[in-house]
Order: sequence, then structure tokens, then C-alpha cells
Amino acid sequence: MKQAIFQPRRGIATIAAAAGVSIAFTVTVGFGVSYADGGAPLGVPASSISADGKFFTPGPNTVVKRNSSGSEGVLLSAESASPIAPAPAGTTDYFVIKNAHRISQSCGTDLLQATSGRGKTTLVLSVEKSVAATVTKEVKVDLKYVSAGMGWSVTNTYSIKNETRFEVPEGKWGSVQAFPLYDVYEGNAYQGVGGNLPTGKKVWAYKPVGVCFNQWAQ
Repeated sequence: MKQAIFQPRRGIATIAAAAGVSIAFTVTVGFGVSYADGGAPLGVPASSISADGKFFTPGPNTVVKRNSSGSEGVLLSAESASPIAPAPAGTTDYFVIKNAHRISQSCGTDLLQATSGRGKTTLVLSVEKSVAATVTKEVKVDLKYVSAGMGWSVTNTYSIKNETRFEVPEGKWGSVQAFPLYDVYEGNAYQGVGGNLPTGKKVWAYKPVGVCFNQWAQ
């Protein structure tokens, strides 16, 4: 995966605290802001950004926290997504997703919230958001079949909630940024109504499960 580093942009609030004073606040910035086209954010190696710019691998400045609370995905049976009859000639082939399993965790590049301040201080950032699941695929397969294969709804939004506290040393400027954390699932695409013909193609689904906090002082 190829990844990036985050540069604070306009719209990220900065708050300076007097030395020795602890501060706690939540600053909301534009949900959906992405650093995919803006270079590498501070604290994240450029090599950690995915080729599509949508995800990054957690680095040494990233604290990964799964939900302190939240709902699980909607479970779907394979039968609920099975076609009644073979697709008519000339339509998109029917695919079945098999052997789906969780392969890793990944952080998204959509900025959820951010805060900053001068030390000595404590930065506290609380996040509670609804984030949509996402899918990447090597074949054109209906998302209801992806959901059936994965065992959870890939078209749902999921609640993510957590908090971080970051101690900023005296004389340093500290920053905290929050990004969505995903569980990454991989499945194999099989073709045909019976799903007996392997295609060699894969599908990946990303389920929001927590928060990636990038935090550093400089």
C-alpha cells in the first residue's frame, strides 16, 4: 500500500492553551475532507497511503482504538441474496462471494475531527460519528451479493465512538487528528447461479469499527 502524511489545512481549528493549563474540547471539521490529493499528513509515512488515496496503514504516531460502544453489522444469509432464476442473456453475470474473512485493519483518509494546542497541556478529542462501509472489487458484482458473502451489510453506515488524550510537552505544539478505522474483509468471486466457477477475482469490504487518532508534538 502506498500512503501519505497529513498537513493541517484551512478549516482545522487551532487552539492555544496557556502553559500548564489542561484543556479538553472536541472540534468538528468538515466530515469527508480527504488528504488524498494534498500530500502527506504530519506523522504518517507517505508510503503508507493506498494507491487510491482512501486508506493509510497506521504508523508510529497513530493510536488505533476500536469502538468503545457501537452496533454490529446486519447479518445476511446467502439465501436472501440468491437469484430466483439465471440472469437473462446480455445482462451482468451473477457472482457469489465465498471464503470471506477479515484480513487486516486500515485507517481511512477522510478527516473526521481535529484539535491542537501549545503545551504544556492535555489535548482531548472525542469522536462519535456515523461512517458508511465501502467496497472495492475486481468484478462488477451487486452489493447485495457482497453483503451476503461477507455476512454483514456493506451498504450500511456504522457508528464509531472513542476518545483520546494527548499530553503535549511544555513549549511544544501538539496536534490530534481523527480518522475512521476499518476492518478489512476479503472474499473470492465465483461465477454462475450455483457459484461453482472460480474467477480468480477478489472483493474487499471495509467495515467502520473505530477511530485512528494521529497525534504528535513539534
